[in-house]
Amino acid sequence: MPLNLKQFKPFDQLPENVLLELSQMIPIKTYPKGSFVFVEGEKSQDSLFLVLSGVVEIITGNGNGAVRLRSQGEFFGETVILTGKRYPASSKVQADLTCYVLGREIFENLLQNYQEVALYFNRVLTDRLWGLYEEMLQEQPYESFGIGFDRFKQKVYDIMSTPVETCQPNTPINELARLFTKKKISSMIVTDPNDIMLGLVSERDLISKVLARDSNPAVPTAVDIMQQPPPTLTANSFFYQALLTMLKSQSKYIVVTERARPIGIVTIGDLTRARITSSITIVRDIELAGSISELAQASKQINGTVATMISEKASASEIGEVVSELYDILTKRLLLLAENLMFEKGLGRPPVDYCWLTMGSGGREELTPSSDQDNAIVYADVLPEEEEYISNYFHELAVYVTEGLELCGLIRCPGDIMSTNSKWCQSITAWKNTVNRWAITPNPDTVRQFTIFLDFRPVYGQEYLAQALRDYTLHLFRTNPAVLYFLTNDTLSHRVPLNLFKKVILEKNKDHKNEVDLKRAAGVLLVDCIRIFAMWKSVVEVNTLARLKKLVEYEAISADDAEYYEAAFQSLMMFRMRENLRKLSLGLIPDNYINPNNLSERERSVMRESFVAVDRLQNVTRSNFQIK
Repeated sequence: MPLNLKQFKPFDQLPENVLLELSQMIPIKTYPKGSFVFVEGEKSQDSLFLVLSGVVEIITGNGNGAVRLRSQGEFFGETVILTGKRYPASSKVQADLTCYVLGREIFENLLQNYQEVALYFNRVLTDRLWGLYEEMLQEQPYESFGIGFDRFKQKVYDIMSTPVETCQPNTPINELARLFTKKKISSMIVTDPNDIMLGLVSERDLISKVLARDSNPAVPTAVDIMQQPPPTLTANSFFYQALLTMLKSQSKYIVVTERARPIGIVTIGDLTRARITSSITIVRDIELAGSISELAQASKQINGTVATMISEKASASEIGEVVSELYDILTKRLLLLAENLMFEKGLGRPPVDYCWLTMGSGGREELTPSSDQDNAIVYADVLPEEEEYISNYFHELAVYVTEGLELCGLIRCPGDIMSTNSKWCQSITAWKNTVNRWAITPNPDTVRQFTIFLDFRPVYGQEYLAQALRDYTLHLFRTNPAVLYFLTNDTLSHRVPLNLFKKVILEKNKDHKNEVDLKRAAGVLLVDCIRIFAMWKSVVEVNTLARLKKLVEYEAISADDAEYYEAAFQSLMMFRMRENLRKLSLGLIPDNYINPNNLSERERSVMRESFVAVDRLQNVTRSNFQIK
């Protein structure tokens, strides 16, 4: 009996030669009336059933639930073929049934090699990967990383203080002081007559802005000393967002708002009681550090923060953001110390405006315990006769900071992509010339440098320099499409190590036998493809998930596809963080390699599915940019 899949969507999109080949591979089975193809709770048969003739009803709830009929030209079993879970419903034959039984291995190959099929079944792919990822997190042993609490999945409304105490802008300072004492509070929200928040005033504001300056406390009012505006969040925000907001703002208060009106407040004390204060403690130690050695001591706590967040079921992206923010704060402190040291040595303050850039994983806010340094300096244009002096000044400053970062846990970049390298410490005009040269004379080395550079983010200094560089770079991509072609061609020259049956190919060399490099084999490829789409659409964000979100808004990538790629990204990042943290605890050098044989069956499934997702993304990228 000839096989004709054209009667089934989306297989009708397959080429004729593929359909012919499938006709020799897919078995046909018959089921008599009254029999069951599968029963609720039964183990998956790893098959998709395509109805040639007859009728089958899908019954949920042990025969008492909803009934759905499937007949000629339709299929069933799709929710289980890729999830690997047991059947959530039963399938009872109502009229003698004849089916094509499409096995999982063939089905997966079709998904990976034919975009039309993959798009059709995308929801199945996404649900499977997210489900496996969530299950992996839940089975994670707490004892490996510390005490386990799901704190990062709880909401701000669980810890905020409410109702909030408010005052009017013209409230005198002496009246504020009496209110603080009477109500036993340390802060108050300043609102207008319509209860719209204007700012926040705290006891610290009273001391630092009034009493410490010998001002007359009867004269100033709340509006004169309030913080404007204070950091805000909604009540549905997660704990992790509260922590990150407090880190970024370096404030002791977060106002919880609803339609611009204050409904609660979160303080450092609230976070303390919520047991997520390790990061706040690190910030305090960093701010008090007066030397590199003291900063290095403070930075030792960062890996502890990673371990705690892993045990508390925080996502990999959440961990990466918090760790990146901590290193940003540390870098700023190093730069302040460096500037003071330069002044003490008689070299003066920075002679021109400059901006310190972090790039690579740091720029994307995706740092892991194994990350190295990728940084640069851009400074304002100077006269030719001043160039040597200015260059030497920033080189010496860069040496101090990069050595400090190395002592604080960020190893030196093996490719010397650091601000101590004159190629990565230049004036704004020199930087534009460099970017232009990369674009018009691409080669493997410049493409690698270009991709790292494209993820730059300002950390310290005059951000207008970074903005000018960003604008110039995006303009270059808009006006020179060949740049995108070169980057895409380079990215797709490296393929995910999967064999014909979509099994992960492991290393054979003696140093990493039976292991796989999670970063190079899949993680980098995923980031690179998303970056290519982002440059195509002039997306200014550099964080991978932020780029994905924008690409969905710009309709460059579908929402379902973006969710699928995000699941793969989160999974790969979590594997890297866990494995590198484990190696550090054993005194080993973290290197992003992992041995799948040391993982549970579910973890191996998560890793494999993540690799398959990246392979799919590469195919989509190839198709979108017409790379042969």
